[in-house]
Amino acid sequence: MITVDIADPFARKLMARYLSHRQEDIRNLRDAVAAADFEAVRLSGHNMHGSGSAYGLDWISELGKALETAAIDHDPDEASRLITALESYVRALHIA
Repeated sequence: MITVDIADPFARKLMARYLSHRQEDIRNLRDAVAAADFEAVRLSGHNMHGSGSAYGLDWISELGKALETAAIDHDPDEASRLITALESYVRALHIA
């Protein structure tokens, strides 16, 4: 488990919402890879690359950048591996 300490109740809600959106992304990314929709994978990766660090979640930014690259390379195996890594990371996060 990875604990993220957030004292401010508003910031906690923002973080919870952000992580909920990443869970939606995971489902959508799996569907996009299955459909070979690499543009959807690229766009989602691009958005995570830009947003993760703003929430103090640099690993999400790094995974987003790597997803973007996998999509540009049309590499479904790498994209799937990265989606699994994202899912594991999001599941391990605990907001305290």
